[in-house]
Amino acid sequence: MATLVDIAQAAGVSKATVSRALREDPTLAITEETRERILGAAKALGYKVKEEKKKNRELSIVVIHKEDHFNTKWNNSFYFSMRYGIEKRCLENKIRSFFLPVSYLDQTPRDIGGAIIMGNFSLENQEKIRAFFGEHIPMVLIARKCSRPGTIDWITYDEVDCVRLAMDRLHQAGRQRILYIGGINLEGPDEKTHKIAYFKEYLKEYRQMECAGVLEGEHGTDSGYVMMNQWLSEKEHPLPDGILASNDPIAFGILRALAERGIQVPGEVSVVGINGDAPGENTVPPLTSVDLHTSELGEEAVRCLLEQMRGQRRYAKKVMYSPELIERKSV
Repeated sequence: MATLVDIAQAAGVSKATVSRALREDPTLAITEETRERILGAAKALGYKVKEEKKKNRELSIVVIHKEDHFNTKWNNSFYFSMRYGIEKRCLENKIRSFFLPVSYLDQTPRDIGGAIIMGNFSLENQEKIRAFFGEHIPMVLIARKCSRPGTIDWITYDEVDCVRLAMDRLHQAGRQRILYIGGINLEGPDEKTHKIAYFKEYLKEYRQMECAGVLEGEHGTDSGYVMMNQWLSEKEHPLPDGILASNDPIAFGILRALAERGIQVPGEVSVVGINGDAPGENTVPPLTSVDLHTSELGEEAVRCLLEQMRGQRRYAKKVMYSPELIERKSV
């Protein structure tokens, strides 16, 4: 009966390389020619790989996320879409993926080959997660900001362009008095690198537009609904003709509050969100939004993680996605 040594001698490679090639180790960096030579030698010698042995050695990764990322689809479509991208790419590469809230970090499986940190954790918490895994585990971060750029693969999107695309659409529609309604960023970037800062910078550039006001509160649909109602209840505030929501769930709540008061969208006021969440197709009216390509962000994270695990590069990579406006009926 043929052994790994026999195949190694026939293929002109080491026994370890043969072993990893036959169990389809995705971290093995060899040419397709070498891989075919190994498989050809194994077949010629009648060697059969034990399927159960291969199964037990499948590669696995862990995805660390915040506690509330998967509580509700309506408020977290952003992360559900990103998760779909991660799982899709993992399935294509025969990788097991484990999704763990950060509070369960210590339950990370022992045999993981890499980790993805998903979400806008504070820079301090990013460091704590990275310290848990240490330097020997390949890692990828999906977030707006990175604690140490250049030391970890970082997948992100152009937040400045997100705001500019949304504001450009309101400007093109002739909207001049713009109300900003956003979620307080408890763990993320400071106020100089937040959507509200980019909103104010845009208004400095386009003097014909003005800030009708700024509201910030909790994230989510209910918060958007409450903040919009509070604004409308204060009689001294004239109705803005444009509203920029920092994310789509907040925009969903805004649309509900406006509808209940009989305010016509987009007749009296236009509303634009940021995320490109799928539920926006079913609001009344359907929400115009800036698409961040969340599923693709997830796929790219797995792609970068595999490059590291296969030893294809030693440097850190930053990938920034350009957003795209989704035209619907709220403008």
